[in-house]
Amino acid sequence: MNKVFHQTKQAFLFSLIFYVGSILLLLFKVSFAPMLLSISLVISMIWVVMVLLEVMRSNRILSYERLMLCVFIITCNILAGIVYFYFLRERVIGYREIKNK
Repeated sequence: MNKVFHQTKQAFLFSLIFYVGSILLLLFKVSFAPMLLSISLVISMIWVVMVLLEVMRSNRILSYERLMLCVFIITCNILAGIVYFYFLRERVIGYREIKNK
């Protein structure tokens, strides 16, 4: 579980970095920016599937919460990722990430 926990968050962060980079490159009209945007969409789909698996496997949330969370994640991709990883994930999977000071 710990390995998947970190892989899901890493996929989200990579997706976020690729989105920001591709948008900046699109603004500067760089030729390979659309390809970078395509890569960010693929990475985004990977973390969405991984998060949906986490949500569906969770026994800590009710079924209507699970449904609403799945709809939110699918429709509000990046915004939902930020909200999920920083505010909801601990409740969904019951795992608290230990941070070093």
